[in-house]
Amino acid sequence: MDLVRFALVGNYKRFYQDLKKIGKEKKKSPLLMFIDTALCVIFIGGGLQDYLNYRFYEKSWKERRKYVTIGYQAKMYKKMANIKYAPFFSNKPNFLRNFRKYTKRDWYDSEMEYEKLEEFLSIHDTFILKPIIGLGGTNVQKIETKTIVDRKKFYEDLKNKKMFIEEFIVQDPRWGEICPNSVNTLRVMTSVVNGKPKLFFAAARIGSGKYVVDNFHVGGMAALIDLETGKLIGNGFTKKLDEYERHPVTNIKIDGYEIPYWNEVKEMVLEAALVNENVNVVGWDVAITKDGPVIIEGNRGPGWDLVQVLLNKGTKYMLEDIKKEMKQHGLW
Repeated sequence: MDLVRFALVGNYKRFYQDLKKIGKEKKKSPLLMFIDTALCVIFIGGGLQDYLNYRFYEKSWKERRKYVTIGYQAKMYKKMANIKYAPFFSNKPNFLRNFRKYTKRDWYDSEMEYEKLEEFLSIHDTFILKPIIGLGGTNVQKIETKTIVDRKKFYEDLKNKKMFIEEFIVQDPRWGEICPNSVNTLRVMTSVVNGKPKLFFAAARIGSGKYVVDNFHVGGMAALIDLETGKLIGNGFTKKLDEYERHPVTNIKIDGYEIPYWNEVKEMVLEAALVNENVNVVGWDVAITKDGPVIIEGNRGPGWDLVQVLLNKGTKYMLEDIKKEMKQHGLW
């Protein structure tokens, strides 16, 4: 039932409309592709978005079986990212407490005294409003303090809507140049087994110029990062698979663009991976300030669409390697 629940998440009507567009472009039957999607659910744990994101309609079964699908991911994360540790990461104020050494910013939630809110607003002219628990960069807003007319009401809204606020991150001008309208972040993925952390994937998530967030799922684009040099590799891609050699707003070439403080980024996430070794796979969202990198959040059991879309291949082998290592140490 878990597999079915995960695989069937989505809007069928919208999904079928997407298949019709693909069918027109690729000269394929939407109905046959829909049946093919159902077979992916049954045999490889694929979901609706897996079928679209990874273009399964163009791939053989041999290729499809190499992908981390949503069902396969859920199965692996039962061991690698046990749900009992979810509050440690997913509750954002908890995360800020647990990783304060690496987050390096001020924040406030309604569990604190009201006077702390007054103190926060007196210090910060601008801040970010976020849901306490949320995914994909949704409902994130940049707020100017001067627009908060009734602070008592704002306090009650935070409490009732389960929101919190945090200091606005000012990014390093060298990194912000590529898209100054958003805080452009890095997704850096680590594993940790038996006290040994490893960095196995990294990508830059760059804003489109339309939103304050850069998120791949909210109109942003992404590009691979060379793990040794910290330079971007190749073109940028959106979740809809639009490809850009240059940023559409700033016209800056993506390939070869260098990320400041890359060595410090690597050192920071490898150290942070050891804070809770019970979670073996974490996707860290990292911002670059003029003083160095800071962690925005850590995602327990991160998604794989960003990884596999950018690499244009299945990366099941990455999770299998971690599983093998866990088995060697009696953790599987």
